[in-house]
Amino acid sequence: MTERFRQITRLADLITAELTGEINDADLEELERWKAASAENLALYEQYRSRAFLEKKIRFIGQNRWEEAYRDFENETRKVKRRKRSLIFYRYAGIIAVLIILGGSFYLFKDKRNEEVLPVVTQKIHPGGLKAILTCPDGTTVDISDTTYLAFVEKGKLNVSSTEEEVTTREDQEHFHTITIPRGGEYALTLSDGSRLRMNSESEIRIPAHFNVNSRDVYMTGEIYFDVTRNATIPFVVHTHQGTIKVVGTSFNVRNYSDEIFMAATLVSGKVAFEGEGKDTYLSPGEQLKLNKENGETSVEEVDIGLFCSWKDGRFAFEKQRLEEIMNTISRWYNINVFYENQSMKDILFTGNIKRYEDLDQVIEMLRLINKIDIEVNGNNVFVKSSQ
Repeated sequence: MTERFRQITRLADLITAELTGEINDADLEELERWKAASAENLALYEQYRSRAFLEKKIRFIGQNRWEEAYRDFENETRKVKRRKRSLIFYRYAGIIAVLIILGGSFYLFKDKRNEEVLPVVTQKIHPGGLKAILTCPDGTTVDISDTTYLAFVEKGKLNVSSTEEEVTTREDQEHFHTITIPRGGEYALTLSDGSRLRMNSESEIRIPAHFNVNSRDVYMTGEIYFDVTRNATIPFVVHTHQGTIKVVGTSFNVRNYSDEIFMAATLVSGKVAFEGEGKDTYLSPGEQLKLNKENGETSVEEVDIGLFCSWKDGRFAFEKQRLEEIMNTISRWYNINVFYENQSMKDILFTGNIKRYEDLDQVIEMLRLINKIDIEVNGNNVFVKSSQ
């Protein structure tokens, strides 16, 4: 038995003893120290000490990959008296709880061949990080994850001219550079005019090495937060497949993934105009424009900008949002595949605020608070199932 497993079992025993009212003063003090070690320990302890929660976990386990072990456990508990059965339940439940708390397996079962209790270990899936690939005008690619785009431009590593007279206009496609952010990546980018961009996973932007004296044009897909340097004489223009967004100096977020029905532009400060299908739509701070890609209809409404810009500050924030939309966002960041037991589960609504830089298991535990679902992780595949 490994030292880590001894520690896990010890914590399980402490939780079990407390739940059954048989904990002594020394053990209670030890448990209290563990709970006080972090706010996260305390929150998880409060959640997992619920018998209903643990019974739900055991039912989920029994219905999936450990049916035989679960049946053995049930048969074993039937052979003992009611009191002893309760203690066995709490011991197994406590082990399950502690394993979840420590980021380990969901279940421990008894191997009849050697009578040793073995943990089933699940792979930790870590959050995304800095990842960016630069494609030069000649088609060569450079990994710029560990440096800045301007560092390459200023050092002449892209083999481009640094004088404004020699920089081409936006119609001259061959002198544009493309920055691509893969799944599980993000990147902070400063342009030659001082404008700052924060690029989310699966996003792409096409830009000149230096803006010319007449225009500041960029082309994007995915999700990017723009903090544009003010220049009243040279507007900053963001081109999307659905239209253009023109600004002078402002902060705003644009989300325009190819696999999503809506394009959304959320204005934080300043003023922008969206030009699409021959008409201009103006936004004020706190407003969001949504464009339906299927029928071309647009709408503008006041929104909580924190819900749509929180990703750049290290949070996932959702308010009554469809589960499918939430899982799409999470899958890009953690580079996972999501599967649903049935299509109706995609329409379940969820409200929550989750740390973006936690491992996936922490995010999954937050989502499990939705009473209607349970979630199983197998490698890089996530299965969303009904808990009812």
